[in-house]
Amino acid sequence: MENISEKFDFQITLESGELEKSSKWQKQCQLLYDSVRKNLPNGSIDPVTRKGKDGERSGVILSYDTFALAGVTLNSFYILLRLINVWERNRKKANVKLRTKNGSEFVLSNLSVEEAREIYEKLQNEDY
Repeated sequence: MENISEKFDFQITLESGELEKSSKWQKQCQLLYDSVRKNLPNGSIDPVTRKGKDGERSGVILSYDTFALAGVTLNSFYILLRLINVWERNRKKANVKLRTKNGSEFVLSNLSVEEAREIYEKLQNEDY
């Protein structure tokens, strides 16, 4: 049984210079979100919401390029990294930025899963 202190909350931001504001980019980001939601064994994932522009039907819009994750275990983080790795390989212009509760950030582009996991563990130790 895992201790509650072994679960972490953080935010992931997906970036791609020329595609960032397009609906095509949001659909690509939603693919990653759906994959993580279906395969994350522990914890939860939610897209962030943003206010709609004046005149838009909805006052709140889901934005799939930033996710909030909560209660993620190290094992779940490892699975998350694998899913991001597959998604990112298919989108050469994408960057994945991870932000911890204390504001520390790192970009997952061009990092191996093991390197990212080591950085994540160090950042989480700083949060507590």
